[in-house]
Amino acid sequence: MKEYRNYIFDLYGTLVDIHTNESKSSLWKNMACIYSMMGASYEPSELKKQYQLLAGEELVITLERMKKELKVEQLAETEIEILLDNVFQKLFERKGIMADEKQIHQIGVTFRSLSLSYLRLYEGVLELFERLKKADKKIYLLSNAQRMFTEPEMRILGIYDLFDGILYSSDAGVKKPSYHFYDALFQKYGLKKEESVMVGNEYRADIWGAEQYGLDTMYVFTELSGEKPDKLPENCRRLKVIGEVF
Repeated sequence: MKEYRNYIFDLYGTLVDIHTNESKSSLWKNMACIYSMMGASYEPSELKKQYQLLAGEELVITLERMKKELKVEQLAETEIEILLDNVFQKLFERKGIMADEKQIHQIGVTFRSLSLSYLRLYEGVLELFERLKKADKKIYLLSNAQRMFTEPEMRILGIYDLFDGILYSSDAGVKKPSYHFYDALFQKYGLKKEESVMVGNEYRADIWGAEQYGLDTMYVFTELSGEKPDKLPENCRRLKVIGEVF
């Protein structure tokens, strides 16, 4: 079995079991109440509609920005990740209210907590990380996620400080399976492909995307994985549970 120095993990569905529901009426009712109490008066249906419209506008803005930053002519919308902080802020601005960074962060945390049904580590994650640390391996996170949501959740679960490096798609402006997102992690931390392996539960984002970048992979199927692939790449190892990584 090949040995690696760097273990790059996906988060949700790989290390963390989570369920959220952003369509439930209680979420938008409560968020409308919070915005209104902070001076930005919204009805629940209006808030939801404006949130969706602003997210769409932010996607277009981010797409053009990332083309310039990456110096590429073509970039698919499916590669782009918006920063939801901007959406939450613009919801205030639409009502003539200027919110500061702390208020925007609190709005984001509240939004996430109201949409959250459950959050927990998969069995064996902490033990796996302990074994990797004892073997002097490096642990990285490459996650399609919003920092304002994910960082507090990782702290709650007690895993935030266990990573040697973290990159969220909301910070990078791109997301898996984009080649550019993988490359951003490798450039940021000076990693070498031949020393690294990607571990994930979602075929296209984690396995196909990593293969296109030139990485070996490990695939674990969970209830959040979607359709199970019939065939995996030759350089991909199929795991029964996450604890089999090492």
